[in-house]
Amino acid sequence: MEHKKSDKKFDYLEKIIKSYIETGEPIGSETLKEKYNLNVSSSTIRSIMAQLEKDGYLEKSHISSGRIPSLKAYRYYAKNVESSENQNLEERLNDIFAKRRLSIDKTIDEAAKIITEISGITLVTSTSSIKEKLRSINLTILDENSSVIILVTSSGRVENKTIFFSDEVEKEDIKIAVRVFKERLIDVALNEIQETVKLIAPILAKEIKNLDNVLKTFMQNVFNFKNEIENKIFNKNSLILSKEISREKLTEILELIEKKSIWETIEDKIEEDENLKIKIDSKEAAFISKKIENKEISKEITVVGPTKRMDYSFVLNALNLLEEFLKKEK
Repeated sequence: MEHKKSDKKFDYLEKIIKSYIETGEPIGSETLKEKYNLNVSSSTIRSIMAQLEKDGYLEKSHISSGRIPSLKAYRYYAKNVESSENQNLEERLNDIFAKRRLSIDKTIDEAAKIITEISGITLVTSTSSIKEKLRSINLTILDENSSVIILVTSSGRVENKTIFFSDEVEKEDIKIAVRVFKERLIDVALNEIQETVKLIAPILAKEIKNLDNVLKTFMQNVFNFKNEIENKIFNKNSLILSKEISREKLTEILELIEKKSIWETIEDKIEEDENLKIKIDSKEAAFISKKIENKEISKEITVVGPTKRMDYSFVLNALNLLEEFLKKEK
């Protein structure tokens, strides 16, 4: 993260931003002094606020004599704010992970619902299918001419792939291939499977005569995974009803969060945390995205909301807690 400067003015800046997030109202020196019980004179606070304005962190409000945070201030705050503890959130997340009966994917959905319920924010979970791992592969014979290969991935996703038998591809060869794949491909990432199959071809060749046609069948019909991004949006209404986000900006945001990887669209990584990105490109909307991985899943968890009213401290705490619980999963 950006290192906080020793200058005390940044302590005042954080108080100003926190107040504006809470109330949406510009704040003057007298109000700031009273609200935070500051043991300095109002003139000293005015001087500090003037310096912050000169440095580009504050702007004069058009509706009062108070100051409001600038875009530069929000970027600073989002990168430096301490994540505050939330006992209610931690207890509820701990409860669903401790009593987990569902797949890890469904558990994350439950966690996302809890986070949005407590905070009112909009949260997006993104899964890249190509980064999942193969958990099981099974063969079901349908009739003399066809069979179904059933694949289960690390997220709990199930795919059914049909294979047709012919003179080039016999039923017994498919059975042998599936048996070897069960031994060699479990826990291999989907995007590495085709290359792994090529490496184990000598093993298959010992038992399968028409190996080229069998491998071609699997490569084209079974192991032909596409990299698809699946986004799930929780509490979308919070965005839609936000008064701080224009209709034009809302359309742009919805297009992004419904169809794309938000992580990939954000360029700015936090130096001390390669798994965290923050994007504040306008005074309307802010994105905080975290990439979370464990043995089972690779997820992008993103919070999106109005720049001026997002509770950055709660968001960072929620993302850190979710990462902590997921890393404990085996």
